[in-house]
Amino acid sequence: MKAGDQEYQHLLQIFREECREHVTKLNEGLLTLEQGPQDGLLDALLRAAHSLKGASRMMGLKEIETMAHQMESLFGELKRGEKETDGPIIERLYRAVDEVATAVEALEGTETKAKSVPQTVKPHQASQAEETLTTIRVEIENLDTLVNLAGELLVTKIGAFENLRRLEELLDALKEWPRKVEGEIHPARIREKIESLSSEIQTVFRQSTENTFQLERLVNGVHDGLQELRLLPLSTILGPFPRMVRDLCRELEKKAEIVFQGASTRLDKKVLEELREPLIHLVRNALDHGIEAADDRANKGKPRQGKIEIAARQEKGRVIVTVSDDGGGLKREAIVHVAANKGLASLEELANWPDEAIWELIFRPGFTTASSVTEISGRGVGLDAVVARVEDLEGSIQVHSSAEGLTFTLSLPITLSTAHTLLFQCGGEVFCLPTDALEKTLLVPAVEITTVEGKNVFVVDGEPLAFAWMADLLGLPRTAEQNGSLPALLISTSRGRVVLAVEALLGEEEVVLKGLGKLFDTVRIVLGGTILGNGQIALILSAHELIRSLSHQARPGSAASVVVRPQPTAEKKRILVVDDSITSRTLEKDILEAASFDVTTAVDGEEALVKLYEKKFDLVVSDVQMPRMDGITFTSTIKRIDRFKEIPVVLVTALQSDGDKRRGLEAGADAYITKAAFDHRRFLEIVQRFA
Repeated sequence: MKAGDQEYQHLLQIFREECREHVTKLNEGLLTLEQGPQDGLLDALLRAAHSLKGASRMMGLKEIETMAHQMESLFGELKRGEKETDGPIIERLYRAVDEVATAVEALEGTETKAKSVPQTVKPHQASQAEETLTTIRVEIENLDTLVNLAGELLVTKIGAFENLRRLEELLDALKEWPRKVEGEIHPARIREKIESLSSEIQTVFRQSTENTFQLERLVNGVHDGLQELRLLPLSTILGPFPRMVRDLCRELEKKAEIVFQGASTRLDKKVLEELREPLIHLVRNALDHGIEAADDRANKGKPRQGKIEIAARQEKGRVIVTVSDDGGGLKREAIVHVAANKGLASLEELANWPDEAIWELIFRPGFTTASSVTEISGRGVGLDAVVARVEDLEGSIQVHSSAEGLTFTLSLPITLSTAHTLLFQCGGEVFCLPTDALEKTLLVPAVEITTVEGKNVFVVDGEPLAFAWMADLLGLPRTAEQNGSLPALLISTSRGRVVLAVEALLGEEEVVLKGLGKLFDTVRIVLGGTILGNGQIALILSAHELIRSLSHQARPGSAASVVVRPQPTAEKKRILVVDDSITSRTLEKDILEAASFDVTTAVDGEEALVKLYEKKFDLVVSDVQMPRMDGITFTSTIKRIDRFKEIPVVLVTALQSDGDKRRGLEAGADAYITKAAFDHRRFLEIVQRFA
């Protein structure tokens, strides 16, 4: 069996999944062992290390086998009392587990052994490895149910074909009917033949109706069964979190624990994959900015050890996930100070804003109250990244702060493969909107559409809301009459409430979401497509992106939240890409131009400065190590020039140490991306956030 063989690749995938399970067990066991020895714990750790060693040996992966053997030997010495379970031993075991995890993740389908593993691996790096949920485990009972349904479908199919055969016979009989009745002079015999034919038709119709209902039941059963297979418990992605919290506490010199409630709550595999990163960000943020040092907590009368809780529950067809900590909560004064300095509002205006509106400011790009950016939770990307990822899942996020701590509440769909939608017509086309974001439908009298500062507003229950025509947002012609009453949608998300007029409301329908391919990746307003019951193709729209496409003209706390649609003829955003490597420069240029950006390139900082004076740019993407003028010097230079200091800078570099990142951010960079972890989708998300 060779590395390129299909059988070997299949076994390698199984091996990776098995190793991940062993690594999880080892991490969980070490966390428990660190609190004190327990009966049977060392036996369990020994078994995990031994199983890992045996599996590695079977696959011929000598390096991983050696690491597992060393762990097994050390666990054996601890069990026999030859060594003490002290801090250095625990750290040594953690490092060994991390090295195994890194080696396993380094395996690729065409390799026969793991790549070389660094001698020093940060413990929390392995716990944050983004692994795709490529396999799921299925209970045999669920498979049996699907097999039985498939068997019934086969029987129903045979019945449908039989009905089809009988219909063909009836059609043939009808074709022969004129010849048979020609010359017939007895009405009773004609009536008898008609009744016989009618009886046959009724029998076939009745059986076809029964088949249709049976088919509907079976198809729904198969669909629900397959949907059930894709649902995984939240605990699937929570395994690394206790280890991550433990390592970060040691790094920050704090004490905290993480607990889970409702970890058995199930979500679609795709939702879980996308939820991992936001949860990691929120937990790291809670440790870095929320949980106080042990002495400070003691002085406040709190337990010296802080607490972070991730809880989940199902509610009205959605999953509610909360991430809370018992730290100091948000500081209104600090947020107001930063907002005023950024020019978001004056101190007098901010003083009248309710707490909820003040808390929402932390989700704005680049907004932070920290005195310095840290590797733990900042790294140039803030909570706006969490909001973007959650909204990509058609979810929402809210924050609540008090003296007892801070809570983020995420509302997410259970699955992304189907959606209950409202169908409406716009520009002569049919579109779908998930009803999760639909507050209600309205009939808007045209005479009641008013204006505030030149923008359309419609009053709903005493509250003035932004009003726009859906056709304008989609770049389609308005084909409906603008007089009389207009059918409209009242859409409500975490971004606000708006009223959008459409041509006609067509009813509700459960639809299956279909991806539209990579060409539509940058068309964020479209979630996907679907085929309706009548065979027509319809696009499914994102409520978050519909609201995001409107420019808010009024600030929170003012009389109205007034919005205006963007001009369809707006110029492309201009981006300056600076890199001495033609490969990197070309790759970034191609990615950005495919996303409809106007891109100019430069080979170093000096040339880039010249380009900045020649043309206006909305964003700069720069390498760090370049001839003549490097990226750090270039960034700090333009941040000192009034003409350029407001231009966001994203550094994309091979330098990935904490010191390099800190130097880049201190020079004024708005984000820092390492080439080792370069992902074109993530790169594009960051660029779109700042451009």
